[in-house]
Amino acid sequence: MNIDEFTENGARLRRKRKGDMNISSARDHIAIGLMSGTSADGVDAALVRIASGPPPGVDVVAFLSVPYPDELQRRVLDAGGEPGAFTEEICSLHREVGDAFAGVALALMDSSGVAPREVDFIGSHGQTVRHLPVGGEGPGGRLLPSTLQIGDPAVIAERTGSTVVSDFRARDVAAGGMGAPLTPWAHRILFGRPDRPAAFVNLGGISNITYIPPANEKGLTGFDAGPANMALDVLARKISGGRERFDRGGEMAARGRVNEEALASLMNHPYLKLPPPKSTGRETFGETFLDETLALFGGLGMVPEDRMATLTAFSAECIVHAVRANFPADSPPAEFIAGGGGANNHSIMARLAEGLGSAPLVTSADRGVSPDAVEAVAFALLGWAALRGEPANVPAATGAERVVILGNITPGKNYLSVL
Repeated sequence: MNIDEFTENGARLRRKRKGDMNISSARDHIAIGLMSGTSADGVDAALVRIASGPPPGVDVVAFLSVPYPDELQRRVLDAGGEPGAFTEEICSLHREVGDAFAGVALALMDSSGVAPREVDFIGSHGQTVRHLPVGGEGPGGRLLPSTLQIGDPAVIAERTGSTVVSDFRARDVAAGGMGAPLTPWAHRILFGRPDRPAAFVNLGGISNITYIPPANEKGLTGFDAGPANMALDVLARKISGGRERFDRGGEMAARGRVNEEALASLMNHPYLKLPPPKSTGRETFGETFLDETLALFGGLGMVPEDRMATLTAFSAECIVHAVRANFPADSPPAEFIAGGGGANNHSIMARLAEGLGSAPLVTSADRGVSPDAVEAVAFALLGWAALRGEPANVPAATGAERVVILGNITPGKNYLSVL
């Protein structure tokens, strides 16, 4: 286990506003956000104190990241890969991942000295095993737009006693959206500036970027830029013979040299040419993508370090390309804030800083939230919004027909007191 504890100033008590019909806005709420990203490398959990706004004040009290056991990670990746898994396997994994999420939530409470009864609710993103925002064609015919996250919220509620909000993507998809990216609403709360635009860059398994206009101005949007850590992690395992889960600090990439011919070929990927709103995942940048990329590298006679350097450069250049092509030229971000595991990869960060130009690139730690914790904090905030009855999707980001309240609620022992 790796435990990082930190605090952030800014929690504020607000008077209850007329029309607040759900969770009380007269007091702070203690919540936990849980998530596991596209790389399926484990469970991230953030313990936060939320004071009602607008905007809500957020104190990040503690953070805990626990890797999946190797066998569980393998099975989750198999389920989310090609061709997938049998129904029985998905059914069992739904329960097993729920158990893993509950165990990390309880461990976070224990390490922070917080009793389960003190936690008002848990916002759980779960583990995505299929994300088909535009549908497709399957063996049995047409596939409808849909998304599937496992990690049974009933198990989490039963083991922790807390009310759980989960399955955030599904409602946006039902409203005609792509169910991703879901977190721009939370990014604005965490990183918005009163006077100038900012941008948040999430370097998870997939990279996504959020354009955050100044406070009270319209224009909040975001979209998936391309692969970030997902392909890099698989390549690190292949190169190391399974000894390494990822390229720690980007050290292997730093020892290599970018092959510009290979990078130019990768930058021709069709996804990069699509206009927003758009989202992607393992279905686009999973096993087939990596196999084709490794074949390209092999044809050019590239050594392992050069392969890692080139794929790392591709992850960064997807973001640079997306910013240049889609951000407003007349109102550029005053700063770029990076979060997610890739913010610890010095090779990605160096390439980003070079490509993004004069606007400073900082990590979310410089703004009070550990890069590893940002998305878990975001899902705590999305759970808070659901229990308050506040829409939290951003149609400009997801393509939804309208704003909707995200998430399904699984009552815990404290359900009535939370309301």
